[in-house]
Amino acid sequence: MPWQRPENVPLGKLWGRFQGKERNGVPGLMYQIRDMDEHYKQRCLDLMQETFLRDEPLCQVLDLKNDPESIETIRNNWTEMLNQKTSIACFTEENGGPKELVGFNILTIYSKDDDKEDIDEVKGDQWRKILKTLTHAENLVDVYSKYDVDKYLSSSGLTVLPGHRGQNIGARLIEAREQLCKEFGIKATCTVFTAQTSQILAAKCGYEVLATLQYSEMLKEGIDLTGCSCSEAKVMGIKFK
Repeated sequence: MPWQRPENVPLGKLWGRFQGKERNGVPGLMYQIRDMDEHYKQRCLDLMQETFLRDEPLCQVLDLKNDPESIETIRNNWTEMLNQKTSIACFTEENGGPKELVGFNILTIYSKDDDKEDIDEVKGDQWRKILKTLTHAENLVDVYSKYDVDKYLSSSGLTVLPGHRGQNIGARLIEAREQLCKEFGIKATCTVFTAQTSQILAAKCGYEVLATLQYSEMLKEGIDLTGCSCSEAKVMGIKFK
């Protein structure tokens, strides 16, 4: 049975507040990280399509944003993950409440007994290539055995709107996973980080490298990632005490 959010952790939870960096003598904005609730679902999906698919290295090199079938499939996948009610978002703060959506992290829980997806049946040529690459990286390590768990938290995309980058929002979103895991009774998190910036960010947040996939290796699978802005994917995780 797919993982379900515990009833004792009601949706709408505030996971943290912080102040952004001062710029030109002007105090930084206040931000807050909250559950991504139903009200913001379509906005999140639209912004992920606009920003994540444009900025993420594998999507860039395979020009996924110009493959309508791939976009439809990945939006459907993101919707399924959002329905797990684990994803989080960052907002500017006004009068103690959320104002503008500026960043988000689509999160999901993987369980040991989950049914495996047949990648060859996935619609969208470019997304299928990316999914094969991510799966190839994931298969380099058995997270369940490594951390002695039957489930773990993972991510299918983190992005921050350009006007709010440089405010540590990405790091705060990654750090918030620890609190989520504690509330949900999950002991570990693991993600395939595909961009050098996100790999560096994860390392600063205490994540360890569990496996590395050189993108050139995917040529054996008929997937040419030559020209990608990053040369490798890193499977990175952490087990919480």
